[in-house]
Amino acid sequence: MSGTGFDMKEIGQTGPRNANINRGILFILPSIVITVVSMILFSQITSFTQPQQNIISITIIAAIILSLVGMAGMQVLIYRIVESRNDYADGAASRSIMIGMAYSIIFSVVMAAIVSPYFFNVLHFAFTDFIYFAALLFLYSSTWILVSAFWATEKYGHTAAIFTLSYIVIFALTYFAYQINHAYAIIGYTVGTAVLFLVFLVASAMIFRKPDSIHKFSDDIFRLTTLISQSSTAVMFNIFYVLAIFLDKIIVWVSQGITAGQGLSVAGPYTEGAFLGLIPMLSIAVVAYFARRTKILVDDRYSGTYSEIQKRIEEYKRIYRSSVTAISLITLGLTAVVVLLTYIFINDSQVMRVLLTVSSGSMFFVLIIFNSGVLAIFGKTSTSTYSVLMVIIFELMTIPFVSVNVWYCALGFLAGSFTGFLMSFSPINRLFSNYEYNMFALLLKPKNSY
Repeated sequence: MSGTGFDMKEIGQTGPRNANINRGILFILPSIVITVVSMILFSQITSFTQPQQNIISITIIAAIILSLVGMAGMQVLIYRIVESRNDYADGAASRSIMIGMAYSIIFSVVMAAIVSPYFFNVLHFAFTDFIYFAALLFLYSSTWILVSAFWATEKYGHTAAIFTLSYIVIFALTYFAYQINHAYAIIGYTVGTAVLFLVFLVASAMIFRKPDSIHKFSDDIFRLTTLISQSSTAVMFNIFYVLAIFLDKIIVWVSQGITAGQGLSVAGPYTEGAFLGLIPMLSIAVVAYFARRTKILVDDRYSGTYSEIQKRIEEYKRIYRSSVTAISLITLGLTAVVVLLTYIFINDSQVMRVLLTVSSGSMFFVLIIFNSGVLAIFGKTSTSTYSVLMVIIFELMTIPFVSVNVWYCALGFLAGSFTGFLMSFSPINRLFSNYEYNMFALLLKPKNSY
């Protein structure tokens, strides 16, 4: 996963079929690049002691996860600012970046201060190790803000190119520093991440139009409060979405760390299997493809004669069914490839068991995300939020069983994803069975937030 959240409402405009497929590929290309480069990189830097390996893993992973959770809500707001036709219409992307960057700075400083006692007293981090963590936390937080602005303005090609080039730089700098001295690997990684951030920052300054008139930053922040209240459900959905992906792993890391007396223990069969099990989630590209294929059908759903409206409804249902089939087949295909490669190169029964369980959960989890775009049309965003929350609840329910077998956390992700899928799929069946009534009934209700 690239880590960035997304807004189903603004994934893009419709276009030719091939163009939609290309946009779907560009949408997930950063995730592929990050996954492939990271796997290759960490397979090469293995000459650490176990404590050293744990520290560098915690430094990087903690910074990534905290930044993703912290920026998840702001990413939704950036989409809202960019799509604004009133308060933020003048230079919306640039203004959203300014607001997002201010938030990322505040979040990084406050979060670093909050977790510092844990890092020093429990994880026994040296001061320099903590500085690397804090730097990465800021760099990743700010990068997710910039990426959101690029995606909200449909600059998918720019995003994919920057991630590809920058992660090659990250790999080169980290490996080069590692060859000089193993302790320098984190320096190379941090500098490489800084390059990623700076390239996005420079590109944004070159691409996004500056406001034609002067705006007070305080006024933009004041308007943001209204935007937050209107988008509260979508904000929570994005936050829960990120938490649900990582919570099972965090539970295992804490449990293993307590057992080992290290506070957190990241390495192990569960971590390998769980992250490999997320690779089938790349089928989420179909979500972007579906949104683009159906955007004109959604935008014009109240236009034309009754027969024309019915034709668009039937076309929307047909694309929905074919997209669900595509997601399922792609997920199964990716799972088969990952399982085969894991069997060949790792061949560990514990890794395979976790991998298969998380992969199964990934299919249902992606369908929850897919259904969220459909439910939003009918003003049912809260259903999607509760569906993702259900994944978190099931993961938390596995805590008492982790000491027995960490695999129960993977089972919690699967059970929660399956339950959440049913929660999102059942309403869609009911809505589709009387599509016209539900669609027009929405006009009689107050406008809901998304």
